[in-house]
Amino acid sequence: MVFSSYVFILLFLPAVLCGYYILSHYKKSLFQRLFLIAASLFFYAYFNVSYLGLIIASIAVNYTAAQWIQKTRGKITKLLLTLGVLFNVGLLGYFKYYDFFVENINSVFGTDFALKHILLPLGISFFTFQQLSFLVSVYRREEKVERLRDYSLFVTFFPQLVAGPIVLYSEMIPQFKDETRRRFNPENFAAGIYMFSIGLFKKAALADTLACFADNGFGMTGLGLAAGWATSLSYTLQIYFDFSGYSDMSVGLGKMFNISIPFNFLSPYRSESISQFWRTWHITLGRALSTYIYRPLGGNRKGLPRTCANLLLTFFVSGLWHGAAWTFVLWGTLHGVLVTLERILGLNRPAEGNRFLTALRPLRIFLTFLIVNALWVLFRAESFTQAAEVYKGMAALGNVGLAQLNAVAGQAGQLNFPTAIDIAYIALYLVLLTAAVFCCRNSAVLLDRFTATPQTLAVSSVLFFLAFLCLTRQSVFIYFNF
Repeated sequence: MVFSSYVFILLFLPAVLCGYYILSHYKKSLFQRLFLIAASLFFYAYFNVSYLGLIIASIAVNYTAAQWIQKTRGKITKLLLTLGVLFNVGLLGYFKYYDFFVENINSVFGTDFALKHILLPLGISFFTFQQLSFLVSVYRREEKVERLRDYSLFVTFFPQLVAGPIVLYSEMIPQFKDETRRRFNPENFAAGIYMFSIGLFKKAALADTLACFADNGFGMTGLGLAAGWATSLSYTLQIYFDFSGYSDMSVGLGKMFNISIPFNFLSPYRSESISQFWRTWHITLGRALSTYIYRPLGGNRKGLPRTCANLLLTFFVSGLWHGAAWTFVLWGTLHGVLVTLERILGLNRPAEGNRFLTALRPLRIFLTFLIVNALWVLFRAESFTQAAEVYKGMAALGNVGLAQLNAVAGQAGQLNFPTAIDIAYIALYLVLLTAAVFCCRNSAVLLDRFTATPQTLAVSSVLFFLAFLCLTRQSVFIYFNF
């Protein structure tokens, strides 16, 4: 079940909201929490019921491990943490990376081990990483293990279950324990509808249209300059509107339940450096990688050479976390190389207070966007060969090939419009959305300034209506695959 589907919007969400607030009339919050856990597990099982046992088993093992870690001291505690880490890494390794490793072993050693073609469980990278971070926090005495129902709700709460944000126990469960949040709050609900409508519009109306362009472009060969850049830019915009749309819907759904879920995006394409990009893109993943990988390796406390090595290793892990393919690994590693170079050259600092950097700010933003756009090609490509086709097109200065935009436009071309109209359609679409990314307020600002007025109600209604019309072509969120 995805947020941008008829069954979620018309059946699941209304039923869960009604049930949750009906149960708020009971004195104890126990029934509300149990109801949310059951609803969230149903939400997860709707995708593939066979993996319901997997997430339940994962919760049971991690909760038990956390209890033991909390009760013990000394070497036995470290052993328990190691076993907990091995369990989670092993779970993720088997379901997500088994075929990847076997393929590479077969390729290097000439063996013929059979691939299992395992269907990736929905959201396994997110709920595994979230639980792994909890174990480490308990080991450090930063978190306390409480009731199983609280831990289960922390893992399964459906607005953030399958694609994040990767939240902390301490920033979620205290909200569910707050008695003032148990009952229906019209202002929060209105804000939730507002954010959900923005996110749904981003996903269904914008990202899914851009997906058509990107899919068509990546499926072509012999791309010219125009088609190469249209293809790469389409995916750059698609992944932003797709993932930030999911994040907005997640925040909006949380608000409907009076729960504040952290934003994952703060205008990342306006960044002045790759370092700043990673402080504003998938923020909670960056926080987790910094807290549980970069800092334990030594962070920036052991000199510049060690800092650079730590950065490279962290981004290597980031690439591998995103997907079981060498294209993802190279994508993450290249980001790590760029962040490391910025650290060495001092280009990771903000422009404020530096007249020279301030004067260069527009150029820095432009260059950072170009680099991010180019690296997204690796992220999207199914192979290095496919990525090379797009890169060759982006560099084909002697072959503009405007007519190829008709093939990239795809769906518009099926309406038998003249080629000139298709070219104008895709060019205008990409230019307007690129301008929106750089000029419009981000969702965090919009929510901060939100007040329930007839104007905001009208905006929500229009965005929701336009998005609802596009649900017939629904597709899963990009990050559901990770």
